[in-house]
Amino acid sequence: MKPETKYKGSLKLSAIGDALGWMTEFEKTADSVLNRFGVPKIERFYNWEKKVGGRFYGFVDKIKAGSYSDDTQLLMAVARSIKSDGTTDHNYFAKTELPNWLDYARGGGRTVKAAAQKISRKSAQWNANFFLYKAGEETFDYKQSGANGAAMRVLPIALANIGNIEKIKEDIFCNSIITHGHPRAIIGAMLYGYAINQIIVCRPEKFNWESFLIQIGSDFQDKFNLSFFKNPYLKAWLNEWNKSSVERFETSYDATLLEVQNQLRYIYQSLKHGISIEETLLKLGCISRETKGSGTATVLAGLYFTLKFHDKPLVGIIEAVNSLGTDTDSIASFTGGLIGALHGQNIIPDKWQVVQDEKYLNTLAERLLQISEDRLKEPPPQVTFNLKRLNDAPIDDFNENDFVEFFPLGKGVITNIERQPTLTKGKYNLIMEIKFDSEQTIIFSKLYENPDVAKNPNQLHYKSDLDIITLAKKKLEPEIFNRVKDFLNKKAPKDLIDVLSLIFQSKNWN
Repeated sequence: MKPETKYKGSLKLSAIGDALGWMTEFEKTADSVLNRFGVPKIERFYNWEKKVGGRFYGFVDKIKAGSYSDDTQLLMAVARSIKSDGTTDHNYFAKTELPNWLDYARGGGRTVKAAAQKISRKSAQWNANFFLYKAGEETFDYKQSGANGAAMRVLPIALANIGNIEKIKEDIFCNSIITHGHPRAIIGAMLYGYAINQIIVCRPEKFNWESFLIQIGSDFQDKFNLSFFKNPYLKAWLNEWNKSSVERFETSYDATLLEVQNQLRYIYQSLKHGISIEETLLKLGCISRETKGSGTATVLAGLYFTLKFHDKPLVGIIEAVNSLGTDTDSIASFTGGLIGALHGQNIIPDKWQVVQDEKYLNTLAERLLQISEDRLKEPPPQVTFNLKRLNDAPIDDFNENDFVEFFPLGKGVITNIERQPTLTKGKYNLIMEIKFDSEQTIIFSKLYENPDVAKNPNQLHYKSDLDIITLAKKKLEPEIFNRVKDFLNKKAPKDLIDVLSLIFQSKNWN
């Protein structure tokens, strides 16, 4: 099997698992899945909706079939941060990709969002992003952040450095500590990278789960020791971590390694003796509220599904997606990444080929393969286009079909736009779908003041200039439409816009 097939399979099935699992992430029972999607089990993509942003300032995110979540968004951000020699530019990821991701994040966890906000501080460095954040009445410490927000994005680091396991472990450790400080998050990410490195060289028809798992578990603590801490950036991070902690990081790290080794032994027993999926996930900590989203538990679950269904790979992904009560999007993403690295992209059925940004995923896979084979020729630096910028846009002057630029994603076009008033009077959410020249698409959202609603609190369902332009385009001949559009773009009086809206919506319009 060609390496390109495996690289594309790993990235695309990771995104597919994410997109399928995102639909079931907050469903508790098969009945709730049935009520929402019309089927008791998710095996394909559906359109669905989700309220985001809180009660007072939130909006309805209308999610198209095949759309992925923050897992894949941040995976792509890491992929763009990898240089031609396979080294990850952690400073670029931390100071450029991560803060700007907040403008198009979908489904992001509170730890990663808090880290992205904190790293924006001028004084914050990628290896010193120590922070506290509040969620409700609780205060959370970066050093206790052990969720899977690091593991879900590091697949590209492994793919870019296949065969160099020491570099994979060190780069993944460095990337992880930008957002997460607990060993569970870090070791989970490193374990995932290690497993990808091992499984991608296997032939699926000769794959033996037993020998594969034994190989991972043997000398486990030696495999994941901290020998790379000679790096001065990591020494500085370690000193800061230990400065105000009762227990040293090294002690917590070693205890977590032992914990994971015991869980690997349990996976072996589960597979050997046919223990049920539910009981296995419970034992791994994937269902308990305290540990369900941890970096170690979810990666171990992805490994478990891969090994259990290595000869029925699509079943493995579907089972991960429908393991309700767990962190389904991340577990299914890990399962997809591993299964894709083993079987390649040829197993992907037609119904899953419509995953969001399939072309861009192919492009990233090709680039990562070129890096791993030391044959990447970097394109010239990105130029600015002097277009409307989305970054920190102070006013909402955007229209459908406008060309825009967004750092760091480059040039794109607005393909859809919507403005949803918030429950809080006088504000609205601007929601735009943008397709970039790279073939990546995002949903950009930003909260703006609404002068019209502020003046008239009862007028919550107002029509924007863009709504009128969209209606005019459907109703008018091209030449007349262009003249009307030019007039409206000059900020026509709102009373006139309201009248035009009524005319264009009239049932008697011919």
